[in-house]
Amino acid sequence: MISLTHLITSPDIYRQELIKRFKDPATVDAIIEVNQKFKLAQAQLELLRQQKNQFNLLVINLQGQEKQAKISEMKLISDQIRVAESNTKIHSTLQNQLLSKIPNLTWEGIPVARNDDGNVEIAQYGTKPRFDFEPLNYYDLPVFKRDYDSVKGVEAAGFRGFYIKGEVAKLQKALFDWTMDRLIAKGFDYIIPPIFVNEEVMNGTGFFPDGRDDCYTVGASDKEFYLPGTSEAALMYYHSHQTVSMIDPIRLTAYTRCFRKEAGSYGKDTKGGMRVNQFEKIETVYLCKPSLSTQTFEAITSIFHESIDMLGLHYHDLEVSSGDISTKNYRQIDIEAWFPAQKVFRELCSSSNCTDYQTRTLGIKCEDNGAIVLAHSLNCTGMTNRTLFAIMEQFQQADGSVIVPEALVKYYGKAILK
Repeated sequence: MISLTHLITSPDIYRQELIKRFKDPATVDAIIEVNQKFKLAQAQLELLRQQKNQFNLLVINLQGQEKQAKISEMKLISDQIRVAESNTKIHSTLQNQLLSKIPNLTWEGIPVARNDDGNVEIAQYGTKPRFDFEPLNYYDLPVFKRDYDSVKGVEAAGFRGFYIKGEVAKLQKALFDWTMDRLIAKGFDYIIPPIFVNEEVMNGTGFFPDGRDDCYTVGASDKEFYLPGTSEAALMYYHSHQTVSMIDPIRLTAYTRCFRKEAGSYGKDTKGGMRVNQFEKIETVYLCKPSLSTQTFEAITSIFHESIDMLGLHYHDLEVSSGDISTKNYRQIDIEAWFPAQKVFRELCSSSNCTDYQTRTLGIKCEDNGAIVLAHSLNCTGMTNRTLFAIMEQFQQADGSVIVPEALVKYYGKAILK
């Protein structure tokens, strides 16, 4: 969440941010108005409490009718306090609800555009594959059709349900094992987090309120938990309400099963596993001093680049536009691999700098240049099975087999997927 104090003292900055993101700047004025009402209600409540304390001191020395009159007067004050407390709570709740709609301030170099059509290519990497045959979509390859069973998956789990088995499942395991070994070797702390989390975690990390419709709910209505689409939420919460000690950035990683309703994607990517309701994902999360924020963002992006380079994939980086960037992000780069049969780049990874948007709500602080300040948080996808699909499509052969990237041969045990 952004700083309420900063918004009240510098409202034009946030009005301009909302305009840049194609959102209603009037939300800023609504917050200022509610904040004034909250302060008035709070002042009235404080005054009434002072009056009650004075009555409590005075009534001790009174007797008879005078005492009873004062007690009746105190009851009236108590009733007024309950009303004032209710008003204060109502205004505080509304203030927080409105404040949660204010996005993070974005990087000055972000492209301004209404949607992902305005995302700007930064650079391309690797060699675009060339074929002397017409390449197939990964989901049309014989090996994929053999080992990916959506028919039984739908029977078991509903629309977009699936089973992955056999050699494709083994290659996916090899990809994730290789990635996790690389991250641990680079000094990441490997964490097995809770698979579902509570509302405080989702609100604190900025996934709610915007992402609520895409999130599965478990538990009773009086005690709901959520199945997030990334372990980022649980990893970030691990250091909540702490002042962390660090010289270099704290680096955490988790390999979890993730869940997403894919709300609003009806009819899109119904073949294959690009848009499914459950998927495996390695996530990386970073906490750093604000003074190291920019260089840490460059470092986390380069770690994923290194992985994709080692796999030999052709890909590009996109600077995500103001209308497409997540609410919590200051800057976001999407890394997309080339899918030759589809003749498009498809997203593999998002690398994001959230500055102090998450850490303010979660209360994560650190020392920087001699002062205790809010830490900065960053995150980057470590690996998803979308990378497996890119491998299958880019390295397919005329006979329908797939060349396994050299980096994975040791983990998979074979040089060819067939």
